[in-house]
Amino acid sequence: MTFTEEKSENKENVQKKKFDIYSALSDLGEYFTSVIIRLAKFIGLCFMYLVATVYRGLEHLKKPFMNLISEIANVVTAPFKRYHKARKLGTSEIAKARQEKGAWGGFTAWLKVAGRTVFGKRGVLATLVNWGLPVVCCVFLFNIVSYANSQNYALRLTVNGDFVGYINNEQSFTDAEKIVQGRINYTGSTTEIISFEALYEVENIGNGPLLNQYQVADKILALLGKEVKEGYGLYLGDSYYGTLDSHDALDRAMKDLLAKYTSGEENETVKFDKQISYIHGTYLADSFVKETDIIKQFTSNKKNATYYTIEDGDYIDDVLEATGLTSDKLSELNPDFDMDTDFIAGNRLLTSTEEPFMTVMVTREEHYTETFDFETRYEDDATIYAGNTRKRVDGELGERAVVANVSYINGNEVNRRVLSRTVTKEPVTEVIAVGTKPRNNTTAPGAELEVGQMLWPVGGYDGGTLEEPVWWMGGYSGHRGVDITTAIGTPIYAAENGVVVSSVWGGNGDDRGNYVVIQGDSGYTTYYYHNSELLVSAGQRVTAGDMIAYSGMTGRAYGPHCHFGVSAGGTYLNPTDFLPYHKMTASYAAKVAAHGG
Repeated sequence: MTFTEEKSENKENVQKKKFDIYSALSDLGEYFTSVIIRLAKFIGLCFMYLVATVYRGLEHLKKPFMNLISEIANVVTAPFKRYHKARKLGTSEIAKARQEKGAWGGFTAWLKVAGRTVFGKRGVLATLVNWGLPVVCCVFLFNIVSYANSQNYALRLTVNGDFVGYINNEQSFTDAEKIVQGRINYTGSTTEIISFEALYEVENIGNGPLLNQYQVADKILALLGKEVKEGYGLYLGDSYYGTLDSHDALDRAMKDLLAKYTSGEENETVKFDKQISYIHGTYLADSFVKETDIIKQFTSNKKNATYYTIEDGDYIDDVLEATGLTSDKLSELNPDFDMDTDFIAGNRLLTSTEEPFMTVMVTREEHYTETFDFETRYEDDATIYAGNTRKRVDGELGERAVVANVSYINGNEVNRRVLSRTVTKEPVTEVIAVGTKPRNNTTAPGAELEVGQMLWPVGGYDGGTLEEPVWWMGGYSGHRGVDITTAIGTPIYAAENGVVVSSVWGGNGDDRGNYVVIQGDSGYTTYYYHNSELLVSAGQRVTAGDMIAYSGMTGRAYGPHCHFGVSAGGTYLNPTDFLPYHKMTASYAAKVAAHGG
């Protein structure tokens, strides 16, 4: 091998070595890109497996998702792959030119490759424009929008040729105009209407201030050329009541007024139905009022009580027609009045009450107990004659603890909203036995008996009159029953179900005369004396309402009557405690009343 050949081989090895280093760098970039793509695929697979684990049945999404990732990666890496390929081709072209044309040819080839790489159809510059221009446009557009949003546009308000300020919208001026008119005519003493011509222009005011309707009203008043002062506009609800220099005394007076309606109970709110407010600003000098006058007005009555004076010959209909009230309303205003009240000429009837100027609303949480109805159950009873009922169990009302929000206006209740009801006592069901036993011609008339009551024994439900009470209630000494006067031959009935233990024809030889004694199923024993005729025998079972005798005056009797007695365990009781209310003589009533009956 010659020196020239050796030199040429060494030059080729050096070029190859340089080329290999350049290729290695390119391979490293390509490898790095492929690592990123594979890492993205790995992350995508992990994500899809996670989704598939949590949501079974979504495994089929993995392949489309990975294809999407691959497409995105291809789009992102395509320029780099293209540059890598172009660089390899350019490197070969430069090396070939250098071999064929020397160093100058290599340099010329390098310039061509560099120009094509940077300024070519798919060169770096074109790629940057294609990729960067949309981004730059988006950023530019975002800045334009942000700038536009940061600008503050408002209406430049001019009234009657004078600049007032900037407002948000035309409604601000409309409201201000109403406020101004109200301040000018707050008492209603004038009908003066001032017209305002408003001009609006849209302007960019940056961060400049906007006027509200009250500030606009202040500025308009200042432009009227009238004397104005600063003060506190007094408003009750939406109504303007003049301007005050100070409102401290009025605040104290209103606080004291509310205190009159305050009980101090928990969860109580006390307030006026219309809010009192003060708006500081510019007002006409002649709109100022004295605070003492406002206090007097706000604490007075806006309607006084009225009365109707009764005239000779007036009747209730005349009064109702003249007053326009209902009888219920008239009674409400006049508790001593009712439909039977005598109308005396000159007397007065209240037809309306005084009404405070300030309406006070009070709402408080009240706790109280209310009752509620019991149920009634009816039970057939074959031991009682049809047409008779006997109450076996007295019904008792249930009780509930109630929590309610109760609202009052000027002390009168206007609304009650129940928050909760809790039963504290269950009701007792009323039980009434209804007779089903067939009646006969001699049975006492039907009757409704309360718990523990007995059937009236003389002449049915309307027979006889109480004449003599038991001795401890004013009767004569030793008298252990009540005497019920009636005509001879009046039917005597069994007062309750039971068995006849005595049916004795004693006649006049026995103080009791002809008498019957019945042992009742309830445990009470009943006695029927002085009968003219007996209709039952000892041992016979009777039902309340069965006829057992006819009344008379046998035995120790000074007139026809039935001596009726009741005992339990050998102790005599007051029969009227077991009998329904009945007629009584005046002497009977006087004796019982004298003994506290």
